[in-house]
Amino acid sequence: MISAAQLLDELMGRDRNLAPDEKRSNVRWDHESVCKYYLCGFCPAELFTNTRSDLGPCEKIHDENLRKQYEKSSRFMKVGYERDFLRYLQSLLAEVERRIRRGHARLALSQNQQSSGAAGPTGKNEEKIQVLTDKIDVLLQQIEELGSEGKVEEAQGMMKLVEQLKEERELLRSTTSTIESFAAQEKQMEVCEVCGAFLIVGDAQSRVDDHLMGKQHMGYQDLVLLTIERKLSWPIKSYME
Repeated sequence: MISAAQLLDELMGRDRNLAPDEKRSNVRWDHESVCKYYLCGFCPAELFTNTRSDLGPCEKIHDENLRKQYEKSSRFMKVGYERDFLRYLQSLLAEVERRIRRGHARLALSQNQQSSGAAGPTGKNEEKIQVLTDKIDVLLQQIEELGSEGKVEEAQGMMKLVEQLKEERELLRSTTSTIESFAAQEKQMEVCEVCGAFLIVGDAQSRVDDHLMGKQHMGYQDLVLLTIERKLSWPIKSYME
């Protein structure tokens, strides 16, 4: 998330707090502390703040005056910034494309398991639950026998094991319930072809609109448009080397 200091730097310059007689900052646009992506148009970190795709805060300088200085310099588009910038944008697009493919594969697998009746995670959990139940029953019978023989300490020690097995069984039962609930929902889900999020088919229009206007969806939508715009407006040699 962009900090208040970074926002003020962009609006008023990094020297906003200096008195008129103080020495001005001499940071140049090619200094390592300057965000080279920002010099090329925008910093991708600002596209997805506070979303699941948040790239984290950019710690480098975002300064509009430095960008203008770079654009007016004799080295504009000659130092490889634009090439590196486009490569980074394309890597972000490749990542969301992989997410979309994984989403489709996940839904397809779930649907195949449901249609074929194959044992998925839920079936495996049920088997484990039954095994644990059988173990608990055997142990309880042994505890009863130990109690009748007066072996109280041994019975108490075995009872602790029974409690552990019961906790494990309860955890499996709650997990199974969650998986079944999600699987039932997945039957009616689809993958957003822009950001890779799972959407409920036939959902209320208000929630659909919330998704379409959400920062993650709009961030990837802007990313596609901005990448295309940069490719068309910059000379090919600036990024295809």
